[in-house]
Amino acid sequence: MNGKITVILLSGLLFACAPETPAPSPPPPPPPAPAPLTEAMPVDRFVVIQRASCADLLKLSPDDRAAAAMFYIGYQSARVRAASVNVPAIPDVEFAAESYCEDHPGRTAAQAFAVAYSAFR
Repeated sequence: MNGKITVILLSGLLFACAPETPAPSPPPPPPPAPAPLTEAMPVDRFVVIQRASCADLLKLSPDDRAAAAMFYIGYQSARVRAASVNVPAIPDVEFAAESYCEDHPGRTAAQAFAVAYSAFR
């Protein structure tokens, strides 16, 4: 009879030491929605190209100022009917126009880029 008790106790002990099968883990939560990088711009925002001041240009963020510079360089190229643009000179034109605007904040951005564009043409 001791043999039966030993077998039962050993089987219970082995059962207690057996690894448990883990419950399936829940799926990970979905990633959060990305936050907007900038505030939403108004739907209609008109800028009069010939009237935007140098002071307004200098108030823009660096990214917006670079975008405005590219616009005004293209605008000046079209005004003089240029068939090509000297791409390596673009940073120089941008720097010269911004320097002009710092010296003449009451002038227009179009004037600043006209002076800068003609200097590096």
